[in-house]
Amino acid sequence: MRTYVIKILLLLLTVTVSCDQSMVYDEYIRTNQGRWRWQDAREFSVEMTDTLSMHNIYVKIRHTVEYPMSNLYMFVHVKGPAGQHRKDTVNMILAAPNGEWTGRGTGNLRELQLLYRKQTQFRIPGTYVFTLEQAMRNPELPVTDLGIRIERINP
Repeated sequence: MRTYVIKILLLLLTVTVSCDQSMVYDEYIRTNQGRWRWQDAREFSVEMTDTLSMHNIYVKIRHTVEYPMSNLYMFVHVKGPAGQHRKDTVNMILAAPNGEWTGRGTGNLRELQLLYRKQTQFRIPGTYVFTLEQAMRNPELPVTDLGIRIERINP
């Protein structure tokens, strides 16, 4: 009976992993005690070897329903393997004008992603470092996790 359960779990894992062939990178990093502070930038190192394909890059967050505003500004820094650097300001809309959360989730937690860069080509192979930095007036916010997702377009 035990081997039967293990085989089913392995099959489910294989199906889950193989369904997302366009995903190149997808990671979350937790914040300290569920609070994102000004000084707590989160860094993601991504090894890119595909210099021909186009990619979409997403910024992802998880926040609690105690979030006090309807949006979240952050700075996104990208450092390339040849020393190139890009800094953007991103505004994520977390709640609609009527107060309803735009992210998915139930209970106390909401999750959403924003298309940060569309049809991006990584022309130089190597490590790209994405850094997310909180850019709101509040010194800390109820954001529990920050993430980056990179998908290959037409894999």
